[in-house]
Amino acid sequence: MKNILVILITSSLFFYSCINPESQSEIQLTEETKQLVSILEDKIYINIYLDGELSPQFKKLKSSVHDLISQFQNLSEKEIDFEFVQIKEKDTTKQEGVYNPLVNIDIHPIWVKNNESFHKTYPYAIVHFREKSIPVLLHNSLYYDTIMELDDTELKNSINYLQYNFIEAFYLLQQNEKKRIAFLMGNEQLDSTNTWDIRNTLSRFYTVDFFDLRSFEINTSTNEPDIKKQIEKLNQYKCLIIAKPNKEFLDIDKLLLDQYIMSGGKTLWLIEGTSANMNNFNGNMDFTLKDNNLSLNELLIHYGATINKDVITDEKCSKSPVYYNNEIAYFNWPYKPILTTNSNHVIGKLEDSILTDFVSSINIIDKKNSTILIQSSKKTNTIQINDEVSFDIIKNPPITFEGQKTTAVLIEKKFNSAYSYINNNEVKKKSELNKMIIISDGDIIANIHNPPNFYYPLGYYHYGRNIFDGNTNFILNSIQYLCGDEELIKVLNYTKLNHEK
Repeated sequence: MKNILVILITSSLFFYSCINPESQSEIQLTEETKQLVSILEDKIYINIYLDGELSPQFKKLKSSVHDLISQFQNLSEKEIDFEFVQIKEKDTTKQEGVYNPLVNIDIHPIWVKNNESFHKTYPYAIVHFREKSIPVLLHNSLYYDTIMELDDTELKNSINYLQYNFIEAFYLLQQNEKKRIAFLMGNEQLDSTNTWDIRNTLSRFYTVDFFDLRSFEINTSTNEPDIKKQIEKLNQYKCLIIAKPNKEFLDIDKLLLDQYIMSGGKTLWLIEGTSANMNNFNGNMDFTLKDNNLSLNELLIHYGATINKDVITDEKCSKSPVYYNNEIAYFNWPYKPILTTNSNHVIGKLEDSILTDFVSSINIIDKKNSTILIQSSKKTNTIQINDEVSFDIIKNPPITFEGQKTTAVLIEKKFNSAYSYINNNEVKKKSELNKMIIISDGDIIANIHNPPNFYYPLGYYHYGRNIFDGNTNFILNSIQYLCGDEELIKVLNYTKLNHEK
Protein backbone atom coordinates (compact mmCIF):
# COMPACT_ATOMS: atom_id res chain seq x y z
CA MET A 1 0.00 0.00 0.00
CA LYS A 2 1.44 3.38 -1.02
CA ASN A 3 1.92 6.41 1.22
CA ILE A 4 0.51 4.79 4.32
CA LEU A 5 1.88 3.47 7.60
CA VAL A 6 4.05 0.40 7.32
CA ILE A 7 4.40 -1.53 10.54
CA LEU A 8 7.21 -4.02 10.74
CA ILE A 9 6.88 -6.72 13.33
CA THR A 10 10.06 -8.15 14.82
CA SER A 11 8.74 -10.68 17.28
CA SER A 12 11.33 -13.42 16.97
CA LEU A 13 13.16 -13.75 20.26
CA PHE A 14 16.14 -15.27 18.47
CA PHE A 15 16.36 -12.34 16.10
CA TYR A 16 15.94 -9.89 18.97
CA SER A 17 18.75 -11.44 20.98
CA CYS A 18 21.05 -11.31 18.00
CA ILE A 19 20.53 -7.61 17.39
CA ASN A 20 20.66 -6.70 21.07
CA PRO A 21 23.83 -8.20 22.47
CA GLU A 22 24.16 -5.33 24.98
CA SER A 23 21.44 -6.22 27.47
CA GLN A 24 20.82 -4.61 30.84
CA SER A 25 21.05 -6.74 33.95
CA GLU A 26 17.81 -8.33 35.05
CA ILE A 27 15.28 -6.23 36.96
CA GLN A 28 14.75 -7.70 40.40
CA LEU A 29 11.09 -8.60 40.78
CA THR A 30 9.27 -8.07 44.06
CA GLU A 31 7.37 -10.91 45.69
CA GLU A 32 4.12 -9.01 44.97
CA THR A 33 5.02 -8.85 41.27
CA LYS A 34 5.80 -12.57 41.18
CA GLN A 35 2.50 -13.36 42.85
CA LEU A 36 0.44 -11.15 40.52
CA VAL A 37 2.10 -12.52 37.39
CA SER A 38 1.78 -16.13 38.54
CA ILE A 39 -2.01 -15.86 38.91
CA LEU A 40 -2.88 -14.09 35.64
CA GLU A 41 -6.39 -15.07 34.64
CA ASP A 42 -5.82 -15.25 30.90
CA LYS A 43 -3.37 -14.61 28.07
CA ILE A 44 -1.75 -11.19 27.81
CA TYR A 45 -0.48 -9.71 24.56
CA ILE A 46 1.84 -6.70 24.44
CA ASN A 47 2.68 -4.38 21.55
CA ILE A 48 5.91 -2.50 22.27
CA TYR A 49 6.47 0.55 20.08
CA LEU A 50 10.02 1.12 21.24
CA ASP A 51 11.64 -0.05 18.01
CA GLY A 52 13.28 1.17 14.83
CA GLU A 53 16.11 3.70 14.76
CA LEU A 54 16.79 4.32 18.45
CA SER A 55 19.48 6.24 20.27
CA PRO A 56 22.03 4.11 22.19
CA GLN A 57 20.40 4.64 25.59
CA PHE A 58 16.91 3.86 24.31
CA LYS A 59 18.30 0.65 22.81
CA LYS A 60 19.35 -0.29 26.34
CA LEU A 61 15.88 0.62 27.61
CA LYS A 62 14.38 -1.61 24.91
CA SER A 63 16.62 -4.44 26.01
CA SER A 64 15.44 -4.04 29.61
CA VAL A 65 11.82 -4.18 28.50
CA HIS A 66 12.61 -7.45 26.72
CA ASP A 67 14.34 -8.86 29.81
CA LEU A 68 11.48 -7.88 32.11
CA ILE A 69 8.76 -9.44 29.98
CA SER A 70 10.89 -12.56 29.58
CA GLN A 71 10.89 -12.84 33.39
CA PHE A 72 7.11 -12.45 33.37
CA GLN A 73 6.87 -15.28 30.83
CA ASN A 74 8.88 -17.59 33.07
CA LEU A 75 6.57 -16.93 36.02
CA SER A 76 3.15 -17.01 34.41
CA GLU A 77 1.06 -20.11 33.80
CA LYS A 78 -0.80 -18.12 31.15
CA GLU A 79 0.74 -17.09 27.85
CA ILE A 80 2.41 -13.69 27.72
CA ASP A 81 3.15 -12.84 24.12
CA PHE A 82 4.84 -9.67 22.92
CA GLU A 83 6.23 -8.04 19.83
CA PHE A 84 8.31 -4.99 19.05
CA VAL A 85 6.58 -2.78 16.52
CA GLN A 86 8.50 -0.45 14.21
CA ILE A 87 6.62 2.52 12.82
CA LYS A 88 7.95 3.78 9.50
CA GLU A 89 7.40 7.30 8.30
CA LYS A 90 4.96 8.10 5.53
CA ASP A 91 6.61 8.06 2.11
CA THR A 92 5.49 11.46 0.89
CA THR A 93 6.94 14.86 0.11
CA LYS A 94 3.79 16.69 1.24
CA GLN A 95 3.63 15.87 4.89
CA GLU A 96 1.86 18.43 7.03
CA GLY A 97 2.56 18.52 10.76
CA VAL A 98 3.89 15.60 12.74
CA TYR A 99 3.05 12.22 11.28
CA ASN A 100 1.63 10.08 14.07
CA PRO A 101 -0.56 7.07 13.19
CA LEU A 102 -1.06 6.32 16.90
CA VAL A 103 -2.62 9.63 17.88
CA ASN A 104 -6.08 8.01 18.19
CA ILE A 105 -4.84 5.85 21.08
CA ASP A 106 -3.14 8.84 22.71
CA ILE A 107 0.42 7.74 21.94
CA HIS A 108 2.76 10.51 20.83
CA PRO A 109 6.39 10.41 19.74
CA ILE A 110 9.31 12.27 21.21
CA TRP A 111 12.53 13.32 19.48
CA VAL A 112 15.70 12.17 21.19
CA LYS A 113 18.78 14.20 20.30
CA ASN A 114 22.00 12.20 20.32
CA ASN A 115 24.98 14.28 19.17
CA GLU A 116 23.66 15.83 15.95
CA SER A 117 21.11 13.10 15.23
CA PHE A 118 17.40 13.16 16.11
CA HIS A 119 15.59 9.88 16.70
CA LYS A 120 11.80 9.85 16.49
CA THR A 121 10.84 7.54 19.33
CA TYR A 122 7.59 6.04 20.63
CA PRO A 123 8.40 5.00 24.24
CA TYR A 124 5.15 3.15 24.86
CA ALA A 125 3.65 -0.30 25.01
CA ILE A 126 0.03 -1.40 24.82
CA VAL A 127 -1.01 -4.30 27.06
CA HIS A 128 -4.01 -6.27 25.74
CA PHE A 129 -6.13 -8.52 27.96
CA ARG A 130 -9.27 -10.07 26.52
CA GLU A 131 -11.27 -7.13 25.12
CA LYS A 132 -9.42 -4.45 27.08
CA SER A 133 -6.12 -2.62 26.66
CA ILE A 134 -4.02 -0.10 28.60
CA PRO A 135 -1.03 1.97 27.44
CA VAL A 136 2.21 1.65 29.42
CA LEU A 137 4.81 4.40 29.53
CA LEU A 138 8.36 3.12 29.09
CA HIS A 139 10.19 6.38 29.84
CA ASN A 140 8.93 8.24 32.89
CA SER A 141 10.06 11.78 32.07
CA LEU A 142 8.05 12.86 29.05
CA TYR A 143 7.74 16.57 29.77
CA TYR A 144 8.92 17.83 26.38
CA ASP A 145 8.58 16.91 22.70
CA THR A 146 12.35 16.94 22.29
CA ILE A 147 14.78 15.60 24.87
CA MET A 148 18.51 15.08 25.02
CA GLU A 149 19.86 11.57 25.03
CA LEU A 150 19.32 9.97 28.43
CA ASP A 151 22.21 10.04 30.83
CA ASP A 152 22.89 6.92 32.88
CA THR A 153 20.81 8.14 35.84
CA GLU A 154 17.79 8.92 33.67
CA LEU A 155 18.10 5.54 31.97
CA LYS A 156 18.29 3.77 35.34
CA ASN A 157 15.20 5.61 36.59
CA SER A 158 13.19 4.64 33.52
CA ILE A 159 14.25 1.01 33.92
CA ASN A 160 13.31 1.12 37.62
CA TYR A 161 9.73 2.13 36.80
CA LEU A 162 9.17 -0.56 34.14
CA GLN A 163 8.18 -3.22 36.66
CA TYR A 164 5.55 -1.05 38.34
CA ASN A 165 4.15 0.36 35.10
CA PHE A 166 3.53 -3.10 33.64
CA ILE A 167 2.22 -4.59 36.90
CA GLU A 168 -0.21 -1.70 37.33
CA ALA A 169 -1.53 -2.38 33.81
CA PHE A 170 -1.85 -6.14 34.48
CA TYR A 171 -3.65 -5.42 37.74
CA LEU A 172 -6.12 -2.93 36.30
CA LEU A 173 -6.92 -5.01 33.23
CA GLN A 174 -7.91 -8.00 35.32
CA GLN A 175 -10.48 -6.09 37.33
CA ASN A 176 -13.90 -7.00 35.99
CA GLU A 177 -15.18 -3.75 37.39
CA LYS A 178 -13.44 -0.88 39.15
CA LYS A 179 -14.10 -0.62 42.85
CA ARG A 180 -16.28 2.36 43.71
CA ILE A 181 -15.30 5.02 46.22
CA ALA A 182 -17.03 8.29 47.05
CA PHE A 183 -16.38 11.72 48.50
CA LEU A 184 -19.07 12.35 51.09
CA MET A 185 -21.18 15.49 50.66
CA GLY A 186 -23.91 17.14 52.73
CA ASN A 187 -21.84 18.67 55.54
CA GLU A 188 -20.00 21.37 53.59
CA GLN A 189 -17.07 19.14 52.67
CA LEU A 190 -14.44 20.03 50.07
CA ASP A 191 -16.11 20.32 46.68
CA SER A 192 -15.07 19.24 43.18
CA THR A 193 -12.82 22.28 42.62
CA ASN A 194 -10.72 21.53 45.70
CA THR A 195 -10.46 17.79 45.07
CA TRP A 196 -9.95 17.67 41.30
CA ASP A 197 -6.26 16.69 41.48
CA ILE A 198 -6.59 13.76 43.89
CA ARG A 199 -9.73 12.60 42.07
CA ASN A 200 -7.74 12.49 38.82
CA THR A 201 -5.13 10.33 40.56
CA LEU A 202 -7.68 8.02 42.18
CA SER A 203 -9.79 7.64 39.03
CA ARG A 204 -7.06 5.59 37.35
CA PHE A 205 -7.75 2.86 39.90
CA TYR A 206 -11.31 3.47 41.08
CA THR A 207 -14.67 4.81 40.01
CA VAL A 208 -14.86 8.05 42.01
CA ASP A 209 -18.26 9.52 42.89
CA PHE A 210 -19.76 12.13 45.18
CA PHE A 211 -22.43 10.94 47.63
CA ASP A 212 -24.78 13.39 49.33
CA LEU A 213 -25.56 12.01 52.79
CA ARG A 214 -28.51 14.38 53.13
CA SER A 215 -30.20 13.42 49.85
CA PHE A 216 -32.78 10.75 50.79
CA GLU A 217 -35.39 8.77 49.00
CA ILE A 218 -38.77 8.95 50.75
CA ASN A 219 -40.36 5.82 52.18
CA THR A 220 -43.84 5.94 50.65
CA SER A 221 -45.42 3.99 53.52
CA THR A 222 -44.16 6.36 56.25
CA ASN A 223 -43.55 9.49 54.16
CA GLU A 224 -40.17 9.82 55.93
CA PRO A 225 -36.56 9.53 54.72
CA ASP A 226 -35.79 5.91 53.81
CA ILE A 227 -32.79 5.18 56.06
CA LYS A 228 -32.52 1.54 55.03
CA LYS A 229 -32.36 2.52 51.36
CA GLN A 230 -29.71 5.13 52.11
CA ILE A 231 -27.53 2.57 53.88
CA GLU A 232 -27.89 0.24 50.89
CA LYS A 233 -26.68 3.05 48.62
CA LEU A 234 -23.70 3.72 50.88
CA ASN A 235 -22.78 0.03 50.88
CA GLN A 236 -22.09 0.10 47.12
CA TYR A 237 -18.89 2.01 47.93
CA LYS A 238 -15.72 0.28 49.07
CA CYS A 239 -14.52 3.44 50.79
CA LEU A 240 -15.93 6.83 51.81
CA ILE A 241 -13.76 9.95 51.99
CA ILE A 242 -14.95 12.55 54.49
CA ALA A 243 -12.87 15.55 53.41
CA LYS A 244 -12.84 18.62 55.67
CA PRO A 245 -16.51 19.00 56.65
CA ASN A 246 -17.54 22.37 58.09
CA LYS A 247 -21.12 21.68 59.13
CA GLU A 248 -22.35 19.75 62.17
CA PHE A 249 -23.22 16.09 61.68
CA LEU A 250 -26.75 15.26 62.78
CA ASP A 251 -27.67 12.04 64.56
CA ILE A 252 -29.06 10.61 61.34
CA ASP A 253 -25.78 11.40 59.53
CA LYS A 254 -23.77 9.62 62.19
CA LEU A 255 -26.14 6.64 62.26
CA LEU A 256 -25.75 6.20 58.51
CA LEU A 257 -21.95 6.34 58.71
CA ASP A 258 -21.88 4.02 61.71
CA GLN A 259 -23.99 1.39 59.97
CA TYR A 260 -21.87 1.71 56.82
CA ILE A 261 -18.81 0.91 58.95
CA MET A 262 -20.61 -1.95 60.74
CA SER A 263 -21.39 -3.38 57.28
CA GLY A 264 -17.69 -3.43 56.36
CA GLY A 265 -17.33 -0.03 54.70
CA LYS A 266 -13.91 1.62 54.87
CA THR A 267 -13.57 5.29 55.84
CA LEU A 268 -10.89 7.93 55.33
CA TRP A 269 -11.62 10.77 57.75
CA LEU A 270 -9.97 14.16 57.17
CA ILE A 271 -11.38 16.07 60.12
CA GLU A 272 -10.15 19.24 61.82
CA GLY A 273 -10.76 20.01 65.47
CA THR A 274 -11.14 23.78 65.03
CA SER A 275 -12.37 26.35 62.54
CA ALA A 276 -8.92 27.94 62.14
CA ASN A 277 -7.93 29.33 58.74
CA MET A 278 -6.08 32.36 57.41
CA ASN A 279 -9.32 34.29 56.82
CA ASN A 280 -9.86 34.38 60.60
CA PHE A 281 -7.12 37.02 60.87
CA ASN A 282 -9.26 39.37 58.75
CA GLY A 283 -6.55 42.02 58.69
CA ASN A 284 -5.73 41.62 62.38
CA MET A 285 -2.62 40.20 64.00
CA ASP A 286 -4.46 37.49 65.94
CA PHE A 287 -7.77 35.68 66.41
CA THR A 288 -9.38 33.49 69.06
CA LEU A 289 -9.37 29.77 68.31
CA LYS A 290 -12.87 28.31 68.06
CA ASP A 291 -14.34 24.81 67.95
CA ASN A 292 -15.76 23.83 64.56
CA ASN A 293 -18.66 22.03 66.28
CA LEU A 294 -18.85 18.99 64.00
CA SER A 295 -20.07 16.66 66.78
CA LEU A 296 -18.02 13.80 65.35
CA ASN A 297 -15.91 12.87 68.38
CA GLU A 298 -18.92 11.24 70.04
CA LEU A 299 -18.91 8.86 67.06
CA LEU A 300 -15.16 8.42 66.64
CA ILE A 301 -14.62 7.64 70.32
CA HIS A 302 -16.37 4.30 69.78
CA TYR A 303 -13.86 3.42 67.05
CA GLY A 304 -10.69 4.20 68.99
CA ALA A 305 -9.54 7.83 68.45
CA THR A 306 -10.73 11.42 68.66
CA ILE A 307 -9.67 14.75 67.14
CA ASN A 308 -8.39 17.19 69.76
CA LYS A 309 -9.78 20.72 69.83
CA ASP A 310 -6.43 22.35 69.17
CA VAL A 311 -4.00 23.57 66.53
CA ILE A 312 -0.40 22.43 66.53
CA THR A 313 2.56 24.71 65.85
CA ASP A 314 5.76 23.13 64.61
CA GLU A 315 9.23 24.54 64.12
CA LYS A 316 9.46 22.30 61.05
CA CYS A 317 7.07 24.20 58.81
CA SER A 318 6.54 25.73 55.40
CA LYS A 319 6.85 29.41 54.57
CA SER A 320 3.82 31.60 54.12
CA PRO A 321 3.43 34.97 52.33
CA VAL A 322 2.88 37.81 54.79
CA TYR A 323 2.50 41.55 54.06
CA TYR A 324 5.46 43.32 55.64
CA ASN A 325 6.27 47.02 54.99
CA ASN A 326 3.69 46.99 52.16
CA GLU A 327 5.46 44.11 50.44
CA ILE A 328 5.00 40.36 50.47
CA ALA A 329 7.62 38.58 52.55
CA TYR A 330 7.90 34.87 53.21
CA PHE A 331 8.25 33.78 56.83
CA ASN A 332 8.42 30.39 58.47
CA TRP A 333 4.80 29.81 59.45
CA PRO A 334 4.49 27.29 62.32
CA TYR A 335 0.74 26.94 61.69
CA LYS A 336 1.66 25.10 58.46
CA PRO A 337 3.66 22.13 59.77
CA ILE A 338 5.57 19.90 57.38
CA LEU A 339 4.72 16.46 58.74
CA THR A 340 6.47 13.13 58.21
CA THR A 341 4.96 9.73 57.43
CA ASN A 342 5.75 6.55 59.37
CA SER A 343 8.25 4.57 57.28
CA ASN A 344 7.56 1.41 59.31
CA HIS A 345 4.16 0.99 57.65
CA VAL A 346 3.54 0.31 53.96
CA ILE A 347 1.36 3.44 53.60
CA GLY A 348 4.21 5.75 54.63
CA LYS A 349 7.17 3.59 53.65
CA LEU A 350 8.79 6.34 51.59
CA GLU A 351 8.83 8.66 54.64
CA ASP A 352 7.31 11.49 52.64
CA SER A 353 6.92 15.09 53.77
CA ILE A 354 3.31 16.28 53.97
CA LEU A 355 2.10 19.87 53.58
CA THR A 356 -0.64 20.89 56.03
CA ASP A 357 -2.50 23.95 57.27
CA PHE A 358 -3.84 24.50 60.81
CA VAL A 359 -3.71 20.82 61.70
CA SER A 360 -5.06 19.42 64.98
CA SER A 361 -3.63 16.58 67.07
CA ILE A 362 -5.23 13.16 67.57
CA ASN A 363 -5.96 11.38 70.83
CA ILE A 364 -5.56 7.62 70.36
CA ILE A 365 -7.81 5.66 72.71
CA ASP A 366 -7.34 2.12 71.38
CA LYS A 367 -3.55 1.98 71.16
CA LYS A 368 -3.50 -1.81 70.77
CA ASN A 369 -5.25 -1.77 67.40
CA SER A 370 -3.83 1.52 66.10
CA THR A 371 -0.82 2.47 64.01
CA ILE A 372 0.44 6.05 63.88
CA LEU A 373 0.83 7.08 60.21
CA ILE A 374 1.84 10.76 60.43
CA GLN A 375 3.46 12.80 63.22
CA SER A 376 4.81 16.27 63.76
CA SER A 377 8.41 16.95 64.76
CA LYS A 378 9.58 16.94 68.36
CA LYS A 379 9.57 20.76 68.35
CA THR A 380 5.80 21.01 68.49
CA ASN A 381 3.32 22.84 70.73
CA THR A 382 -0.47 23.14 70.75
CA ILE A 383 -2.90 26.04 70.98
CA GLN A 384 -6.19 25.20 72.71
CA ILE A 385 -9.73 26.39 72.11
CA ASN A 386 -10.29 30.02 73.25
CA ASP A 387 -6.55 30.77 73.15
CA GLU A 388 -5.03 33.22 70.67
CA VAL A 389 -3.57 32.34 67.29
CA SER A 390 -1.12 35.16 66.65
CA PHE A 391 1.49 36.53 64.26
CA ASP A 392 3.62 37.08 67.35
CA ILE A 393 4.91 33.54 66.94
CA ILE A 394 7.11 34.82 64.09
CA LYS A 395 8.80 37.45 66.24
CA ASN A 396 8.93 35.36 69.41
CA PRO A 397 9.21 31.70 68.50
CA PRO A 398 8.88 29.22 71.39
CA ILE A 399 11.98 27.83 73.07
CA THR A 400 10.28 24.92 74.89
CA PHE A 401 8.17 22.24 73.26
CA GLU A 402 5.57 19.63 74.15
CA GLY A 403 6.95 17.04 71.73
CA GLN A 404 5.61 15.02 68.78
CA LYS A 405 1.90 14.99 68.04
CA THR A 406 -0.04 12.36 66.11
CA THR A 407 -1.91 13.70 63.09
CA ALA A 408 -2.95 10.50 61.28
CA VAL A 409 -3.80 7.06 62.62
CA LEU A 410 -4.84 3.72 61.15
CA ILE A 411 -7.26 1.63 63.23
CA GLU A 412 -7.82 -2.04 62.36
CA LYS A 413 -10.26 -4.13 64.39
CA LYS A 414 -13.86 -5.22 64.82
CA PHE A 415 -15.57 -1.92 65.50
CA ASN A 416 -18.34 -1.48 68.06
CA SER A 417 -21.35 0.51 66.95
CA ALA A 418 -22.04 3.86 68.56
CA TYR A 419 -25.72 2.88 68.38
CA SER A 420 -25.60 -0.54 70.01
CA TYR A 421 -28.09 0.71 72.62
CA ILE A 422 -30.86 0.91 70.01
CA ASN A 423 -33.22 -2.01 70.47
CA ASN A 424 -33.70 -2.80 66.81
CA ASN A 425 -32.62 -5.97 65.05
CA GLU A 426 -31.83 -4.03 61.87
CA VAL A 427 -29.14 -1.97 63.63
CA LYS A 428 -25.80 -3.78 63.40
CA LYS A 429 -23.97 -3.73 66.72
CA LYS A 430 -20.47 -4.85 65.65
CA SER A 431 -18.46 -5.07 62.43
CA GLU A 432 -16.31 -7.87 61.11
CA LEU A 433 -12.58 -7.06 60.99
CA ASN A 434 -12.47 -3.61 59.41
CA LYS A 435 -10.14 -0.62 59.09
CA MET A 436 -10.28 3.17 58.94
CA ILE A 437 -7.81 6.04 58.75
CA ILE A 438 -8.32 9.28 60.68
CA ILE A 439 -6.36 12.41 59.65
CA SER A 440 -6.64 15.64 61.64
CA ASP A 441 -6.25 18.02 58.69
CA GLY A 442 -8.52 18.45 55.69
CA ASP A 443 -6.06 20.50 53.65
CA ILE A 444 -3.81 17.46 53.15
CA ILE A 445 -6.17 16.33 50.36
CA ALA A 446 -7.07 19.76 48.94
CA ASN A 447 -5.56 21.41 45.89
CA ILE A 448 -5.56 25.20 45.65
CA HIS A 449 -8.23 26.69 43.41
CA ASN A 450 -7.52 30.13 41.98
CA PRO A 451 -10.81 31.30 40.40
CA PRO A 452 -12.17 31.28 37.85
CA ASN A 453 -10.50 28.23 36.36
CA PHE A 454 -6.86 27.90 37.44
CA TYR A 455 -5.91 25.00 39.69
CA TYR A 456 -2.66 24.34 41.49
CA PRO A 457 -1.91 20.62 41.88
CA LEU A 458 -2.12 18.88 45.23
CA GLY A 459 1.02 19.54 47.29
CA TYR A 460 1.94 22.74 45.42
CA TYR A 461 4.28 24.91 47.50
CA HIS A 462 4.11 28.59 46.57
CA TYR A 463 7.39 29.57 48.14
CA GLY A 464 9.48 26.95 46.38
CA ARG A 465 7.27 26.87 43.25
CA ASN A 466 7.47 23.10 43.48
CA ILE A 467 5.19 20.18 44.32
CA PHE A 468 5.40 17.95 47.38
CA ASP A 469 4.56 14.43 46.18
CA GLY A 470 3.95 13.30 49.75
CA ASN A 471 0.33 14.49 49.91
CA THR A 472 -0.70 12.57 46.79
CA ASN A 473 1.37 9.51 47.71
CA PHE A 474 -0.12 9.33 51.19
CA ILE A 475 -3.75 9.73 50.12
CA LEU A 476 -3.41 7.24 47.26
CA ASN A 477 -1.63 4.73 49.49
CA SER A 478 -4.27 5.18 52.19
CA ILE A 479 -7.15 4.51 49.79
CA GLN A 480 -5.38 1.53 48.22
CA TYR A 481 -4.65 0.07 51.65
CA LEU A 482 -8.25 0.51 52.78
CA CYS A 483 -9.53 -1.02 49.52
CA GLY A 484 -7.25 -4.06 49.78
CA ASP A 485 -4.89 -3.05 46.96
CA GLU A 486 -1.68 -2.90 48.95
CA GLU A 487 0.19 -5.07 46.42
CA LEU A 488 0.40 -2.00 44.17
CA ILE A 489 1.70 0.11 47.06
CA LYS A 490 4.48 -2.37 47.76
CA VAL A 491 5.62 -2.60 44.13
CA LEU A 492 5.57 1.18 43.74
CA ASN A 493 7.41 1.66 47.05
CA TYR A 494 10.12 -0.72 45.83
CA THR A 495 10.34 1.23 42.57
CA LYS A 496 10.60 4.62 44.26
CA LEU A 497 13.12 3.46 46.83
CA ASN A 498 15.33 2.18 44.01
CA HIS A 499 14.75 5.45 42.17
CA GLU A 500 16.20 7.39 45.13
CA LYS A 501 19.37 5.28 45.35
